[in-house]
Amino acid sequence: MAPLTATASRDFDLIVIGGGIIGCAAALYAAQQGMTCLLVERDMPGSAQSGRNLGFVRQQSRDFPELALMIGAVRLWEGAEAALGRSVGWRQGGNLSLAFTEEEMETRRIWQTRGVEEFGLDTRILSRVQTHDLLPHLSTDIGILGAMYTPSDGQAEPPRATRAFFEAGLDAGVTASLGGAVTRIETSGGQVSGVRVGERLYRTRTVVCAAGTGSAALLRAVGLTLPQERIRATVARTLPRTDLRLDPCLSGLQTGIRQDVSGAFVISVAGGEYDLRPDSWRNMRWYAKTRKENPEAVRINYLAPLQRFLGRKVAPPLTDIPPTREYVPTDATRAQQALDDFRRILPAASDLVVETCWAGIIDTLPDVLPALGQIEGVAGLLVATGFSGHGFGPGPMAGKVLAELAAGRDAPVDISELSPMRFRGGPHGRSPVLSR
Repeated sequence: MAPLTATASRDFDLIVIGGGIIGCAAALYAAQQGMTCLLVERDMPGSAQSGRNLGFVRQQSRDFPELALMIGAVRLWEGAEAALGRSVGWRQGGNLSLAFTEEEMETRRIWQTRGVEEFGLDTRILSRVQTHDLLPHLSTDIGILGAMYTPSDGQAEPPRATRAFFEAGLDAGVTASLGGAVTRIETSGGQVSGVRVGERLYRTRTVVCAAGTGSAALLRAVGLTLPQERIRATVARTLPRTDLRLDPCLSGLQTGIRQDVSGAFVISVAGGEYDLRPDSWRNMRWYAKTRKENPEAVRINYLAPLQRFLGRKVAPPLTDIPPTREYVPTDATRAQQALDDFRRILPAASDLVVETCWAGIIDTLPDVLPALGQIEGVAGLLVATGFSGHGFGPGPMAGKVLAELAAGRDAPVDISELSPMRFRGGPHGRSPVLSR
């Protein structure tokens, strides 16, 4: 038998780049259809944003172009533990979005009307009294006027769920390459021909690029310019409190709150930090409108290049999944604001302190909608990226969409407005809502 060399190659029906929840789901569903599949992850499955987010699984308040994707995802989440044979921490306790002004109430009424009439959701508007009846522990001193509530929404544990999809994929026959990054997507005559992991070539005619913040560079090398950016978002977790239950995911003031399976509260304030880097000029014009409309949503960290040069020690957080090789630093100001909001909203839990914090890098696009689907001009190249901080919930359905497209079938839900080719027409943008 010839010795294995660094240039040895192998053929696959499908290669998936990225071991987040979308990539792991795509690999699993493709393998279940009989496709030979290689999943390439530079670190560990879920070690990037798929294992770092809040864990909301919400249809509520979605942009309508991605709502069909999310509705389909909830159906998958409902049966995920039985289908995967593993716990994902799924709980269907609903999603509650508080309103503090008449303008916020009207915004919620408009969304609820369309969500119910066009998409058949169970979303309803609650009065102040109904909101407090649903959550008696809510503060009565912060001016809550009412809320929007979707009972069919839920939550899951991000690291556990991502690992569950990955491990189920291994059971279904997926081959995994961990610890080495894809350096290039190879093409020939307008057709995908393989990927390189270091010096090793793996051949295929179909690639899914779900590499998070690494997607834009890989796609740029094959001719697609995607104005993807990187936002650093911070999440905090309190000590557990088992005598106080919060069933729905809760959005109020500027902070998202949920209670995990241990009884701890996971909290994150909307927004994040943009760490300036040498190629920040590349997408500047695409985000001009976003910065103007909501300058506080994303703060620019001008010291980032110097901080990277000098190095910053980051203590590993108390989580059950290893961090990426980037060791992303948290932002103490964001964590404190989230804790302050949490204590104002749920004063019964105001004695709880933060046990640990972590941060992740969100891959975002100017219109805050994902890029999902086929790349025109490169046959066999599919992409899923730019979910802008709310990709965990739709992740399983996005993976299923990609697996169906890879098999030559139509997407099972409408993704027509999520095409990655939509940015060819020039810059546009809006204010992002991150870390949900």
